Amino acid sequence: MNIRKLAWKNLFRRKSRAVFTGLGIFLGIGTFVAIVSLTARMEQAVQDKLDRFGANILVVPRTEELRLGFGDISLGGAQVAHARLTMADRKAIRSIELSERLRSVVPFFLTAADASGKDLVWMGLPEREIAMARPWWKMSGAPIRERGEVILGSEAAAALDKGPGGTVTSGGRKFRVAGVLQPTGEKEDGMVIADLGEVQALGKNPAGVTFFEVAALCKDCPVEDIVGQIGEALPGARVSAIRQVVESRKAAVDQFRRLGMGVSAIVLAIGGLMVFVTVMGSVQERTKEIGVLRAVGFRRRAILSLLFWETGWVSLLSSILGALAGLAAAMLASPLFGIEKAGVALSPALLGVAIGMGLGLLGTVPPARRAAALSPTEAIRSL
Repeated sequence: MNIRKLAWKNLFRRKSRAVFTGLGIFLGIGTFVAIVSLTARMEQAVQDKLDRFGANILVVPRTEELRLGFGDISLGGAQVAHARLTMADRKAIRSIELSERLRSVVPFFLTAADASGKDLVWMGLPEREIAMARPWWKMSGAPIRERGEVILGSEAAAALDKGPGGTVTSGGRKFRVAGVLQPTGEKEDGMVIADLGEVQALGKNPAGVTFFEVAALCKDCPVEDIVGQIGEALPGARVSAIRQVVESRKAAVDQFRRLGMGVSAIVLAIGGLMVFVTVMGSVQERTKEIGVLRAVGFRRRAILSLLFWETGWVSLLSSILGALAGLAAAMLASPLFGIEKAGVALSPALLGVAIGMGLGLLGTVPPARRAAALSPTEAIRSL
């Protein structure tokens, strides 16, 4: 009789044993595929959100420290700027070779100016880009929607005793307070934030820029290359990557990957152990049958082949069903983890089927070798 047909008959004869063996592989592969799929999607979702969350490159004028002294007496020092940044430099930044990796280039202009009788720092940036440049800002009131509106930092609002709907005068102009920032712990708490053009007018520097914040899309993160290209485009500027931001983004993404791989390894180990225990128990139960097969002329290789075919069919079917169940579970669970785009990734499923087959066959090796070594005498002895 053909070994494969005999394997099929044995499986149908012992349906409960086959189902129990397959259940371990099904659960292991299903969990593995679901976790790997979710981890990959969460990694991409986290990367996308981090790339939208603030800048990671800072462009400021290049300066040198000038030390002043007379004899042995130090008179302190002063910073001397080699060049000033202007709005024209924004186009230069956008023209670099890796410009497609730049999500945003936001110009900022800072100046000290009067605000209803108090000297405060005014910060200007394009009003349409405030939400993109500072997505973590929370405020009472509303954001800037038109010219003539400002946002007050929490400390500036307390100093001026102003709130949403109030007015602030500066440079002979009256500005309406659109909103007040909740405390951020940063310097903007004591600032007045307005549209870039209006702050430039207050500072009497229509095209001036104090610094640029550049947000680079950080997947595979060629930040050093981007920094170098911006430095070549703006020789008079100092370009630096905000290392803490870049490294924290990498660490967050890597942590998700390590967590998923760790849980998957544990689940697969449990599944492999279930296969081993189930097949070993099946061999012990079939001592008489295997001994009879050996007595009628079945060689050790045939016994090994029979057990491998039985486990192989179960492993293949269970792995395919487990992979499909894992993909379905990952798609259904994606919204719970904040994953907006829930696509179908076939690579985890194919990898899961391959691993399931490997686990089933590897788990069969020790009991199959034991069965092949069984002699007819031992089978008679068990009767």
